[in-house]
Amino acid sequence: MKKTAVVLSFFAIFLLTACSGSGIRGDLDQVLNDTFDAEEEYRAVQDDLEKREKTEQQLFEEIMALTQEEQDQVAKQAQTALDSADERLEFLKTEKESMQSAEENFTGIDKVIKAAEEVAVKADVEALKTKMKERFTAHSEFTKAYEKLIERQKELYEMLKKEETTLQLLQEKAAEVNEQNEQVQLAVTAFNEITKQVNELKDATMKKIDESEE
Repeated sequence: MKKTAVVLSFFAIFLLTACSGSGIRGDLDQVLNDTFDAEEEYRAVQDDLEKREKTEQQLFEEIMALTQEEQDQVAKQAQTALDSADERLEFLKTEKESMQSAEENFTGIDKVIKAAEEVAVKADVEALKTKMKERFTAHSEFTKAYEKLIERQKELYEMLKKEETTLQLLQEKAAEVNEQNEQVQLAVTAFNEITKQVNELKDATMKKIDESEE
């Protein structure tokens, strides 16, 4: 039987400059740092998610190594995996709430845009706002895909608990799990790429603001 693939945790971090001075630069720094701080819980749960993903992968491999005569042990291991999956859903909920809080904090950028006098600076800050909105959307798409993956994995674990489940049915469900995992990986890649673009745009914008204030 093909084993389930474990979703890769992502650690792309929104790198910010230290808050400095007043004016457009200081106001933008404040908004970005407030946004970054609001994402703290999102960053904090990544290790917990990864640990449980690895534990479930190991449990699944151990289950598949057991024989039909060891169904009691199979059911016990499968229940442990189910409990772990439920814990991941809770961590994911925390992550979503953290990102939602960050998105709310980021609305402060509208005041920065309104206060910007130079056309070029205003355009850059508006572009940064647009790219960050893309980032929040990308994260939302990831969480939807990941929630669906966890549900598919839970269905697989439930099937493992039932002695009457055939190998063919397990293989079919495992295929669904792996297919959904591919969607999660695509979502992770998209989120990380947009985060990289946000950082590059942020650096370029800060540089232009510094030059305009010289």
